[in-house]
Amino acid sequence: MKKQIKDIKIRMDLYPRFEVDNRKVQEYSENIDKLPPILINQDNILIDGLHRLRGHEKAEETEIEVIVEKTASESELYLRAIETNATHGLQLNGEEKAELAAKFYGQFDEKRICKVLSISHGTYNKYTVNARKAKEKELKRKIQELYLKCKTQQEITNILQKLKFEVSQKTISNKIVEFSKKVISDNFTKNGALHGFSPELYNLWNVKKIKNEMNHFGNVPVEFTENLLYYYTEPFDIVYDPFAGGGATIDICKKWFRKYFVCDRKPIKGREDIIKFDIKDGLPKDLPTNIKLVFLDPPYWKQAEGMYSKDKEDLANMPLDKFYNGIMDFMKDVKKKLAKDGKIALIIQGSQWKNNLILEDHAFEIAKMMDKLGFKIQQRIICPYSTEQYNAQQVIKAKEKKICLQTYRDLIVFDFK
Repeated sequence: MKKQIKDIKIRMDLYPRFEVDNRKVQEYSENIDKLPPILINQDNILIDGLHRLRGHEKAEETEIEVIVEKTASESELYLRAIETNATHGLQLNGEEKAELAAKFYGQFDEKRICKVLSISHGTYNKYTVNARKAKEKELKRKIQELYLKCKTQQEITNILQKLKFEVSQKTISNKIVEFSKKVISDNFTKNGALHGFSPELYNLWNVKKIKNEMNHFGNVPVEFTENLLYYYTEPFDIVYDPFAGGGATIDICKKWFRKYFVCDRKPIKGREDIIKFDIKDGLPKDLPTNIKLVFLDPPYWKQAEGMYSKDKEDLANMPLDKFYNGIMDFMKDVKKKLAKDGKIALIIQGSQWKNNLILEDHAFEIAKMMDKLGFKIQQRIICPYSTEQYNAQQVIKAKEKKICLQTYRDLIVFDFK
């Protein structure tokens, strides 16, 4: 096929030591009809045939015969340019070969790289020692990242192979064992706390200021999550949060090396690691079993009415009976996924101000329902709000009505009876 010469893109960076031979250009310009096609990629970038192209230009031709070869990446384009121009111009020096060997490491077959660069296996290993170390470091990071996302060893293997890591499931298994031991020895004290962490010793968790990176309505202070992980989980246990909000659970689980599975009916932008899922639809199909901790921070019925959405199926917008039924349906389902010593932690405040100043003690009502499902209260923690919740007008009205206003949330931890 033919292409317009003006559309051909010449990138001299693809063969920096290639020098144009003007005598060859002149020769080619006089023998246009005898020249083979030039090689370009799908983006019209010249891979091989610069002299033939210049010869056509010198002969004032407007079209040239081409062969189009698809290149999947910038590295592949670069390698093909070197490969097809290996006999032209000046040869690459040792420094350039070392740089290219490292550049192509992990992307192409070793034998092919050695052949293109005209180097031995030993020289290749010498040139790629740093690249191999970097690749190994990246592999370990990827495995850890995917493992904490609750991916199975087979899933991790498949994902990494698609990313051109030469790994087997056995390799993945060995590296998980290896970094698990290292994580525990390097990051945790004998009693299971992260180095530098001081747990709450009493059941009053009073946080002065929320330190969460993501600002989100209904934020739970990260200190609460950290203490729950400290008391009720071990490294690499599974934590499930179906109301992920701003994603603080993910951040803390990564910090504490816990596996996490987090969802939200409306994930916020910028947190692609939060799975879109609504608990009214049951449980996600790929939710793992043997969950050690379920952390629930549900919308507080009227307290959050209209704050997340206008959808009538949103827990915050439901009538009270449907709100409780929705929570209990979830508890029945997730009970089947819990480990034998698994816990469910629920943080919630009673509804009062938006309920005509009549207190609806959600924690008390849910605890009664949980009892019927076979759960008992393992711990009840009081969590005062870090800032004043009521304005001057609300305080005045409360005084007039002789109403004592709520300024705390209950954090209840349930386990099996």
